[in-house]
Amino acid sequence: MHLYLRADSIHLSEGRAEALDDEFFLSHPAAYFASRISSLLTAERSLAVATPADEPEFFAALGLTKTDHLLVFEEQDRRLQVAVEALSLRHQAAEALLRFMYAVTAAKPKEGDAPSTWLAIADSPNALIDVVQKTVAALGAGNELFLRCLFTPGTRVDENVAAAAETAVAWMNYASSLLTGDELSVNAAHNKVKHGLAVSTRGDVRIEFITTPPDELGQIPLSAFGEGKSVPIFDRPMLTYLSRPHVRPKQGLEAISLRVDVPVVLAEAWMIANVYAAMFHARAKRHFGDEMPEGVAPYPTLAIGRLPEQVIGGRPLGYREAVTLPPDGTTEPRKSGLFFHGSFIPMDIDYDSKVDGVVVDG
Repeated sequence: MHLYLRADSIHLSEGRAEALDDEFFLSHPAAYFASRISSLLTAERSLAVATPADEPEFFAALGLTKTDHLLVFEEQDRRLQVAVEALSLRHQAAEALLRFMYAVTAAKPKEGDAPSTWLAIADSPNALIDVVQKTVAALGAGNELFLRCLFTPGTRVDENVAAAAETAVAWMNYASSLLTGDELSVNAAHNKVKHGLAVSTRGDVRIEFITTPPDELGQIPLSAFGEGKSVPIFDRPMLTYLSRPHVRPKQGLEAISLRVDVPVVLAEAWMIANVYAAMFHARAKRHFGDEMPEGVAPYPTLAIGRLPEQVIGGRPLGYREAVTLPPDGTTEPRKSGLFFHGSFIPMDIDYDSKVDGVVVDG
């Protein structure tokens, strides 16, 4: 097709490798993520539904021309869909960054093949833990290798460049934790969404700590809620999934609920994608040299000083609880509790002491 390729060897020649990367480095990863983020932010506030008048080709493909009741959903359904896609997009950004870094720091071409960044990403290990560990090892062994990945040749390291690199390292580490961390097992959540949508999404559950119990009539005054009076835990869309963590000794089945604050999750995705876009351009510059062709995405403006803990803040991230005991019959299950960025609060819910209450004015 447009690549003008014809297989004539079992190995990738230098010419073919160069042609592949010529094509690959005309991609615009920053624009892709910016478009996805913008569309999700817009969709969260919109209930627009496609109709035959708006999208005639879609309905014509189905053999329908007059119905307006095909794509039916409620406001909450849209909010939940956006929440799931926001999590998936953040994970895609994290994986794109780490697989790209693996390709340019740790990957070795197969024997007989010429090196190609595009192929190195495509051939990167299936297991994300291998991608991350090999990348981290390569960065540790290479003097200033991270700086060479992040900046174009000839960049002078001044105070701003050093600060941008420090911020980028923080987001690289955060992306790594999203892919390999086994406390909340966020990677498991992404896989459950990707493979069969094996998750529960709820927008009608609110969990909040209060100090005012129901009165003898089972009523809780509205005045018991608010800043300084109660602590919201789940007040955003919630995504719950089942996971068997990869830890030793083996654990049983766990249920994990993530609190999805869509604007914050998308801000995280943008910060990770920003680092990826910078590395992508820097590698493109090394590939093409001084004769950069038209269409190569520009080098982005790197964020300085906006670290993960500042973007995420003190918001709860999720809750973990055991569903089954560990298989050896002797190991204790991991503690149930709430996760925050960088911290965990053990918490056992006493379901046997549950009481019902109704929130009333007052």
